[in-house]
Amino acid sequence: MKKAIPYIYITFGSFILIGTFFQFFQNQESYRVLFNFKTENKYIFLLIRLLFSYWFIVDGIKKLKQQKES
Repeated sequence: MKKAIPYIYITFGSFILIGTFFQFFQNQESYRVLFNFKTENKYIFLLIRLLFSYWFIVDGIKKLKQQKES
């Protein structure tokens, strides 16, 4: 299972990233950032979701590098 975790992180981060861009290009009255947190500004939405997906992707890559070293 430990070998699959980095790939799960990278996949999850990628899904967040793709979903973010699909929602960003649709004009909506409010955007759901995380859980029940909503914003009306789509640039704030984009910034927070990009940071969140970046965190998962980078963490997955770090875990993958650690596995290859050991």
